Amino acid sequence: MTASRVLLVDDEAVNRDMLSRRLERRGYSVGVAASGAEALEAIDREAWAAVLLDVQMPGMSGLEVLQKVRERWTAAELPVLMVTAKDGSEDIVAALDLGANDYVTKPVDFPVAVARLRAHIARKDAEDRLRASEERYALAARGANDGLWDWDMAAGCLHLSARWKSIVGCDEAEIDTRPEEWFDRVHAEDLPRLRHDLDAHLRGRAPHFENEHRLRHAAGNFRWVLARGMAVRDRQNTPVRMAGSLSDITANKVVDQLTGLPNRMLLHDRLEHV
Repeated sequence: MTASRVLLVDDEAVNRDMLSRRLERRGYSVGVAASGAEALEAIDREAWAAVLLDVQMPGMSGLEVLQKVRERWTAAELPVLMVTAKDGSEDIVAALDLGANDYVTKPVDFPVAVARLRAHIARKDAEDRLRASEERYALAARGANDGLWDWDMAAGCLHLSARWKSIVGCDEAEIDTRPEEWFDRVHAEDLPRLRHDLDAHLRGRAPHFENEHRLRHAAGNFRWVLARGMAVRDRQNTPVRMAGSLSDITANKVVDQLTGLPNRMLLHDRLEHV
């Protein structure tokens, strides 16, 4: 496992040497900077898990460094823990207002400092993994050309992606978050089956939700779609949220797979539309 990289910023060599050696004994990889300018150069040059930043430094203070850091990196992207004197309450308030994640007072209580540092690095690692996972999922969804939906059952809101809306011929602003935006577009013949399959999953009779149905397009005709999803449940096993995908399968439903010619289903759809 790669050691977490921590940048220690302090203008006093004794403090840098003592803290860096103790952090390294705890398994961290430590870089040091003797001034605010050096710290900003190091942050631009390398990736860090966290920064321990002294408030009182000649030239550029720790607060000025923090302000410049927050212009480029959020508190989630780069945790910054300020090191300040015990009577520096004004510095602590100013640092927190500027976006510091936490603070440690001098003389440094090392076990407390390490515990706070570990907590913020763990939170950053978790958020980095979540962000990477969301990016992979979004990329996969775009590659599959599926619409995405997220139904907050407690709030009664249904969030639909731009691709979902485009499948039924609508722009982003044309559909709001009411669940009826989906269900009112379902063909009357398909709605009972859709309700049945949803209910089966929400009541735990089916491990996941899957249903083929027709959705009314903005042009007036119907598109065949395949909806898939899964519910998130609370501790009482009550579904509180459900999310999934929507695929346009019209081409497979209305064209004969062997000949490539329009089939009877397409004829009925066109007659109904007329």
